[in-house]
Formats: sequence, structure tokens, C-alpha cells
Amino acid sequence: MIEALEPVPLQELRALGTPKVWEVEGELDQLPSLTPVRGHVSAEHRGNVLAVQGKLSTIVTLCCDRCLNQFNQNLSCAPSELIWLGAAPPTADQLEHSGEVAEMEGLVDVLDPRGEFDPQQWAFEQLNLMLPVVNHCGDHCPGPPGLNLKPVTSDSTSKEVDPRWQALQQLQQRLEQQ
Repeated sequence: MIEALEPVPLQELRALGTPKVWEVEGELDQLPSLTPVRGHVSAEHRGNVLAVQGKLSTIVTLCCDRCLNQFNQNLSCAPSELIWLGAAPPTADQLEHSGEVAEMEGLVDVLDPRGEFDPQQWAFEQLNLMLPVVNHCGDHCPGPPGLNLKPVTSDSTSKEVDPRWQALQQLQQRLEQQ
């Protein structure tokens, strides 16, 4: 937990009239990382929406889905998001009157205007979205453990070849000779 990232009531952000900025330096409980999460998060109350942006970076250790070896992955993002302040998602009419129509298209996050904004949870969500769906350590990945991925060389003199594969074997032999 990062002490400086305590939740703040939305009414307090509204009273500020300017963006509140949090400096981020530390560990997030829900995201085990190799290095501390570093960066900043800022939130500004704009009437019907909360404008949140930040810049965050850290390094996490992941397990490769192919070879099961661990590898380090840089996570960095500079997200910017508008969060609707209301009891329910905005209607088309509400969006038109908010002045933020172009930026509010698509899925919209909603916060209760009497509730609070948790910058630590927001930072976790943004970094978590940067995690790869498939963990792959890179082009140097040896592949699944116990699986020999070296090319198989054929020794045509020692075994009989199924006649259905004869044409393929001849093609392979020609390619090896070139």
C-alpha cells in the first residue's frame, strides 16, 4: 500500500477547484512488482465528470506460458480517463449537456458523486490493464519443457517410408542438398 494514495471524497476534489496530484512511489498490494511503482496521478472535478490522468511505471515478474520460466516485463502507461459522476451511466442527453461528449464515447466508468476516488485502485487498474494476455518470454523461448524442438533429420536408409509420404520426403531431401 502506498500511504500517499489515500482515497479522497469527491466533494473535497470539487471544493479544490484545481487538479489534485498524487506522487506515486511504492508497492501496490494487489500487484507484486520487482520495482516500486513510480509516477503520478491527478484528478480534477469537472461538474458531471472526474478527469483522471497519470503516468505510471514498474517492472513485474511473469511466468512464460510456453516454457514456464520467469521473465521480467516493463509496465508503463500514461492513461487519461473521464469518469461519470452519477448514480447510473449517463444517457445520451446527459452526455450532450456535459460538454465532454467526444471524450465520453464507449464504455464509461461511474462513481457516486457523494463517494470517493481511490487513486491507488485506479493506478492498480491501469497497470493491470497493461499486463499481457499471453505471457511469452520472447523469441529466445525454448518452448515447452521436455520437448525437443531441434529439427529432425531423416535417415532414409534405415527405415521404410509410407508411400503416401514419399513425395514429401523427396522434396525434403532436395531442400537439404541445396
